[in-house]
Amino acid sequence: MRIPQSVLDLMWEFDPAGLAALTELPDALIERVMARGRWEDMRWLLAAADRERLRSYLERRGARVLPPRELRFWLFIARVPEPQATAWVSSAREREAAWKG
Repeated sequence: MRIPQSVLDLMWEFDPAGLAALTELPDALIERVMARGRWEDMRWLLAAADRERLRSYLERRGARVLPPRELRFWLFIARVPEPQATAWVSSAREREAAWKG
C-alpha cells in the first residue's frame, strides 16, 4: 500500500516501512488522518478506505476520540444517520467542554 509522505509524517512514531507493508489500514492511521490530516490526506483516506471501513472505525472508536468538528465531517462522509451523528457530536462537545472546565 502506498502511503503519502504527508500521512507518514502524521505517524511519526511508527516505522514507515512497517506501515507500507500493511494490507489493511490500522485504526491509528485512520484516526490521525481524520483528526489532523490535511485535505490531501483526507482525500487519500477516502480513496484507500471505503465508507464502510470508515463507518466501522467511527462506531468502534472515532465517536469517542475525535474532536466535534472533525467528527461531524467524517460522520457526514460515512453517511451515518443524522440522529446518531447528532448524538455522537453532542457527546464529543460535552467531552471537550469537560477538558476546558
